[in-house]
Amino acid sequence: MIRGLLCDLDGVVYRGDEACPGAVEGLQRARDAGVDVLFMTNNASRTPEVVARQLTALGVRAEEHEILTASQVAAQVLREEHPELVGSVPVLAVGGEGVAHALRAAGFEVTTPEAVAAAAADGGPPGLGAVVQGYGPDLGITDLTEAAYAIRAGSPWFATNDDATLPTARGLAPGNGSLVAAVAHATGHRPTVVGKPHQPAYTVGLERLGHAREETLMVGDRLDTDIAGARAAGLTSALVLTGVSGQDEAERAPEEQRPDHVVRTLVDLADLWGES
Repeated sequence: MIRGLLCDLDGVVYRGDEACPGAVEGLQRARDAGVDVLFMTNNASRTPEVVARQLTALGVRAEEHEILTASQVAAQVLREEHPELVGSVPVLAVGGEGVAHALRAAGFEVTTPEAVAAAAADGGPPGLGAVVQGYGPDLGITDLTEAAYAIRAGSPWFATNDDATLPTARGLAPGNGSLVAAVAHATGHRPTVVGKPHQPAYTVGLERLGHAREETLMVGDRLDTDIAGARAAGLTSALVLTGVSGQDEAERAPEEQRPDHVVRTLVDLADLWGES
């Protein structure tokens, strides 16, 4: 039986400002059955507190510690790989508020592209320990330019995710992967990517959730991220048809992207936690 649930957000719990069909009821029934839930999102622009407030407003029970953003994963990976940077050399945070927030919470000194550009105009930019790039709705050319300068100067580069698109109420908008590709094209470098489907997201998620791999289910709406990453991590996976990937795509998917379960909504997974 499933004891822990790693649950994607965009396309699974909500699309835009509206809850996905069956999401509120399905999650509550899982909780009532004693299943622990960790919400995992590649959207790195917001803080866990903001995400938890949105979920609560939609009627979904959620605490701040039950949110894991790709920014938090990036901060943890950076701390593990470069402990010498903690509290010493500034890290350039590119993206929304969630990126800088996660880095500060992990003990890093943080600077912004605007601050680095201003310092350069005054005689010389500060030395940077690393660049962490995530999505931000207001991200512009200065952000990408300063990231490129720092990466070319030798700073390690971490990307929260490489999703080409981001689901919105109007359709698919350019995602962080499209912006990372622009910096990669300008620098000739490639970042360490930590969000789904890459393994750091699942490693940190399992650590946070605290259940054995065989008792944990990953639920998502994208075959190429949620499901592919779960299969590579050895997790049981479920595709819900409220987001990006459809039934036909799941049936045609290559083995490495094929979910163990395909359901219309989260309610339809109730038998996995003991409900008939």
